[in-house]
Amino acid sequence: MLSLHPQARTTPAVRQEIARSSEPTGVLAQRFSVSTETVRKWRKRGAQDCQDHSSRPHKFPWKATAEERTIVCALRQATGFPLDDLTFIVTHFLPHLNRDAVYRILKAEGLGRLPPAQPTGI
Repeated sequence: MLSLHPQARTTPAVRQEIARSSEPTGVLAQRFSVSTETVRKWRKRGAQDCQDHSSRPHKFPWKATAEERTIVCALRQATGFPLDDLTFIVTHFLPHLNRDAVYRILKAEGLGRLPPAQPTGI
């Protein structure tokens, strides 16, 4: 059984009543203490579809390809540059990857943190 969304103002029974009702939208909104947009939404879906839908995106527009991930990781390992410097270089040939995307790639591959700098002997 599907669970009710934690912040839902209506239950499936109320949604079915809204979908089946022929009363004006404003009257129903006032009776159930919801917005007129909510009433319109449940009327549009109909009495057969009164369950919450997932709000999870089906595809991620920021998802980098395997090749792009490999390039970012290889550059990090070869140069040891910090995030901002690495992002500056990467955006020259992969302009759609911003700082957040580069960070997500590095973190997922375990390269999110640089090792501590070695002290130089003077």
